Amino acid sequence: MGLFGFGGKKEKPEVAGKNDKMSLSGPANASSMKCILTAGIRGVEMDINLSGGDTVTMTHGPVTIVGENAISTYLDIKGKGMLLKPKKASRLGDQCRWMEISSSLLDSGNKVEQVMSRMDQLLGDQEFLVGPLSLADSAVAGSILALKKEGKAPAGHANV
Repeated sequence: MGLFGFGGKKEKPEVAGKNDKMSLSGPANASSMKCILTAGIRGVEMDINLSGGDTVTMTHGPVTIVGENAISTYLDIKGKGMLLKPKKASRLGDQCRWMEISSSLLDSGNKVEQVMSRMDQLLGDQEFLVGPLSLADSAVAGSILALKKEGKAPAGHANV
């Protein structure tokens, strides 16, 4: 019998093998840039096809991951070296907040100048946003690249 009495054998989910290729597809936007930056930081090789679609999607063998946060987390775990997820709870909270901010940076009514000034201040005193290199850095960098590409990034922030 199963855990809730429904009986039958539990099917094992398909998992990606060591030799399965990773590929990223979706629109050429900030979400895709964030995932590509995370892959680069973590030393993960993947095929990239940004020919359209509504959302960024990654496949790794039989596994399909949808959305920038899910893909970044997957790449962090599958990558090489130390994880980008901070061990300290306060830094993890800061990382999550910066990831939220990175998504809102592209909204038309957001206070981009205020956020960029705060980042410039933080990065004047430290190398990364929340202590050691984290997922927040690739997320924010992707949004800033998109803003610069659109000509919407304010000038005068030498540390960003």
